[in-house]
This record gives sequence, C-alpha cells and structure tokens, in this order.
Amino acid sequence: MQKIEDFFAQYRQAWNLNAAEQIESFWDTEEPAPFYKAEEVDGVFNDWNDLRAYWNHNEGFNDAIELTFSGLRSQPLGTERQLVSMRMRWEIKFSADAKLMDGSPFGWAGQSMGGDNHVIALLKETSGAWKLNAWIEAPNAPITYIADLYLKNVRSGFPKG
Repeated sequence: MQKIEDFFAQYRQAWNLNAAEQIESFWDTEEPAPFYKAEEVDGVFNDWNDLRAYWNHNEGFNDAIELTFSGLRSQPLGTERQLVSMRMRWEIKFSADAKLMDGSPFGWAGQSMGGDNHVIALLKETSGAWKLNAWIEAPNAPITYIADLYLKNVRSGFPKG
C-alpha cells in the first residue's frame, strides 16, 4: 500500500504544479484509450487527444490548484492492477481571464473555489511502476452535498443539535 500512497503523493504534486506534461507522465499512454471522468466535465474522456487538450487547457484556466487525497483503499485486480478509492479535496484559483474549452467566458474567472470528491482510480503496474488507466471523480448527490455545506457553515459557539 505504501507504493500506492507514494504514487498518489507524487500525482498530487504534478497537479499542484498545474503541469499537463507531468500529469500525463502518471498515465499509461500505451493503453489504446484513457478512461477519465472529471466532475466538472459533461462526459468521459476516452480519447488521448481530448484528454491532453483538457489537461493543457487547465494550465491557463487555473492560476493555482491544490489537490489532497485521503482515505486511500486498494483492491487488487489480478497481479498487475489495483482498484483504488479515495477522498479528494480540491481548491482552485481560476485565472482572471479564464475561458471554457469552447472559448466562451468563464463566469467565475478570478475566483477561488474548493470542494470534495470521491475518486475511483485504476492502476496498472508497468515495468515495476504504477501507471493510471482510469480515473472517476464524483461529489456526493447535490442534496447531500448542500446539506453538508449547511452543517459546516454554523458559526463556532452556536448550539449544535
């Protein structure tokens, strides 16, 4: 499990650097197609060119990004693959001139946001090193997510239920 935790600590650093090329280096690009679901994108990336365009777009879209992973759990799938679940906390400062991938203005340009997701990732051992094959991130259902935000938003000292 330590090798997997180390892998995701390094993957986190690549994202925190906001460097598409470094992010891609954690993926098994020898696979014919990626399987990548970002929570903010409508659809799943199943084409390397589209996924690379997404990562490259993020370099100019975000001024700063920080991901943290916690609660990693791993399930072996044969001898070379591991299915990993984790919590992901994200914080982003969007560029002042941020535009969506289609070139239209982004409504929260210049703002900072953060959130929590669950992630399922598939790792494959290649030449003694782990590489990503699949990534799925998802927040809780809206009603659950909003209720949690309301519960967290009670000021310190106010009577709790």
